[in-house]
Amino acid sequence: MPIPFLIPIVVALGVSIVLALAFWYQILDWAQDSLFPWVKRNIPLIEGVVKEAFIAVDKVATPIRKTIRQAWEKLRDFLLKQVVKIEIKSSSELIKRVTSWVIKVLESGKKVPVKVETEEEVNWDELPEEVRKEFLSKGESETEIDVTEIRDDEIDQMDMSA
Repeated sequence: MPIPFLIPIVVALGVSIVLALAFWYQILDWAQDSLFPWVKRNIPLIEGVVKEAFIAVDKVATPIRKTIRQAWEKLRDFLLKQVVKIEIKSSSELIKRVTSWVIKVLESGKKVPVKVETEEEVNWDELPEEVRKEFLSKGESETEIDVTEIRDDEIDQMDMSA
């Protein structure tokens, strides 16, 4: 069982890694334009180490970004759309409904669209920050999120920063 105080640290680390991957090329541009010249001028003794660190991270970051993009493209061949609707029933009861439109391959090989729906009760704390913010700012009892649109935009942003 994980130690409770480690959970926020692990989550923060995960978010940091995702952000670093999303903005990796911008980080590299900044390093080339600002960091490397500054280190060369002010701390030339560690210039090689700093560059080697970026090379090591790049060896991992670039393939991961490529894998994420390829996995999403492959998933999108079968996931037509996914929408999450969250409804507040009471202060302690929230319902999350996930509706997915997917391509199902039948035994015959024929591909047919299928609607898949799931529903579960969730806690306020489990909602993403932007969803909680929307509920609080708009004062509405339900919200709908187009997951595929959001992920498509994120993948496009990764491609644009390349």
